[in-house]
Amino acid sequence: MKIIRARHLGFCYGVQRSLRIAGIKYPPPVYTYGELIHNARIVRALAERGINAVGSIGEVNEGTVIIRSHGAPKEALELAAEKGLNVVDATCPFVNRTRKIVAEKYADGYTIAIFGKREHPEVVGINSLCGYSATVLDGDGIPEELFSAEKLCLVAQTTASAKKFRNIADKIRKHGSKTVEIFDTICYTTQERQKEAEQLSKICDVVLVIGDPQSSNTLKLKEICGCFCTVYLISEAEELARIKFNAGDTVGIVAGASAPEESITEVIQYMENNYTEAQNEEFLQAVDAVGTNGKLRDGKRMKVKVTSADDKGITVDFGMKIDGHIAADEVSLDDSYNPADYPAGTELDVILLSSKAEDGLYRFSKKKVDKIKEGDKIVDTIRGGEVFELVVDRETKGGLLGKLGTYTVFVPASQIKEKYVHDLKPFVGKTLRLTQLEIDDAKRRIVASQKVVLEKERKEREEIFWANVVPGVIVNGKVKGISKFGAFVSVDGYDCLVHISDIAWTKFKSIDDILHVGKKYDFVVLKADREKGKVSLGYKQLQKHPFDAAIENHPVGSVVKGKVTSLMPFGAFVEIEPGVEGLVHVSEASNTYVKNINDVYKVGDEVEVKILAIDPEEKKITLSAKACMPEPTEEEKAARSERRESKPRAPRKREQQREEGAEWSEDAGNNPFADLLKDLDMKK
Repeated sequence: MKIIRARHLGFCYGVQRSLRIAGIKYPPPVYTYGELIHNARIVRALAERGINAVGSIGEVNEGTVIIRSHGAPKEALELAAEKGLNVVDATCPFVNRTRKIVAEKYADGYTIAIFGKREHPEVVGINSLCGYSATVLDGDGIPEELFSAEKLCLVAQTTASAKKFRNIADKIRKHGSKTVEIFDTICYTTQERQKEAEQLSKICDVVLVIGDPQSSNTLKLKEICGCFCTVYLISEAEELARIKFNAGDTVGIVAGASAPEESITEVIQYMENNYTEAQNEEFLQAVDAVGTNGKLRDGKRMKVKVTSADDKGITVDFGMKIDGHIAADEVSLDDSYNPADYPAGTELDVILLSSKAEDGLYRFSKKKVDKIKEGDKIVDTIRGGEVFELVVDRETKGGLLGKLGTYTVFVPASQIKEKYVHDLKPFVGKTLRLTQLEIDDAKRRIVASQKVVLEKERKEREEIFWANVVPGVIVNGKVKGISKFGAFVSVDGYDCLVHISDIAWTKFKSIDDILHVGKKYDFVVLKADREKGKVSLGYKQLQKHPFDAAIENHPVGSVVKGKVTSLMPFGAFVEIEPGVEGLVHVSEASNTYVKNINDVYKVGDEVEVKILAIDPEEKKITLSAKACMPEPTEEEKAARSERRESKPRAPRKREQQREEGAEWSEDAGNNPFADLLKDLDMKK
């Protein structure tokens, strides 16, 4: 039996994130809104830790509620807020992206269509954001009213069938006459798992789908595989006992995104312990045992004829004076020996177990030859370039060697990895994933390459990466390094850059204070240029802007203490929270007239101010210090007035008079005509 595992097994990022969040300590009691993920094993484990699932927020009166990875309806979140519960959002970022799209498009007057399961909690939560007015599509049919919608927005459940969604989208694009916006919101890991499941089911006799029957993405994998081969949905390894496998089966193993690592490991171990012994012996021990001198030797492969058969086994003639014997447990791979199936004269292929006779008989095995033949059948399945696995037996000059049935497989050093491998020792005993480059049936030799497999997979990953890493998508990446201009982040093996200007909203001394090398974070894609191979990420964009937090804490009319950060001719800038400043206009600096702002403040002064106005779009805050000061008394007003009147005025120059709009008159100073006429008697 040959077992082929899919590359993507285990939890997806969204499930890993929700479990990580659930692992944090919160104010008790702690609940999850619905099952955190669709897997009974995980739900039981959470319950054992005191974290129980509830079907309604109405059941919770205190403590903490963790929102499941599928999200929650809008009204459930509002009720939790009204009750004052500690709400922890473990919604998958890919689901949140869909929720945001629907909320925005619905507010803009779009008709919403969702491709997915109507009753699935993710779809219910998304539908709540448009007042449950969305048309939910679950199949190929499209209601006529969608084609007549003025503005239509189509999204998909993150675990929906990618192939069916593309068909629906194509129909809407072709027949929709109005404004149509289509968002492929299916999680890219879901699409990759579905693609692998289809490819695997096409070359396998049986596929095992590991996961919970309640999991939508698991059921989708089962549906895909069922189109090409026999498929079984397995929750626990114990369920494998009910399945009758054939010795020659090629069995594929795939897993849903919420299948625990423990379940996957148990299934694989069960299959290896119960069904792969024949395969391992066949690959490592099957050789052509015919001696060049015709003498008997251990392991020699021969043809014999049946002379008789009984419950103990088959007696055979192989041209010697002494008969040979095949024990009952050495007849067939599945141990289904029936003497009636082996009448006298039947010719069999066997292997000599020992060159020495025991109890007057030579011992043979038909089972071992059948194992070799099964191995040779695998060779026929790889002629079209299909991927197969091989355990490396030993190194040789220029490469590695292994056995596949009766064939010797040679992997050149240049074909082990994408870069040339000089040290071959570490690969001995390891399993390689290969594709054949050349098969020589006459010499029973195969030249194979792992490099071709790796290159193809890398290109497929690139296609998936660039198709899904688009502006606005949230990705998870590991910080690989930090430089003076930003942080380098690895996303699915691709290096991306978070520029220093996109790390935080406020000033910081060092990037290390925010992002740590070796740790994973969520980022939003800002730019993606495939031609240049560059992806720009943002970290601060997923954090609340300091301005938004500040205006929540300090609405219009509130009073706050701040620090003067800078002075301008027209006023002073005052920091009311780290990184958030407002302007105190010179006219609002004091309850008395201020001609020069420097007469009132200096940088570093602490001042009490009142929020007069907020402009969220421009992110401007207008402050007043005067509003926080007491009104001057009548005596103070009179004293100031007297000081102004008693202060001598400096004579103004004519230029200053002109600038201030003074009119010319004969009484005006510096008038030469008035000086000439002043002594004349105008009465004469």
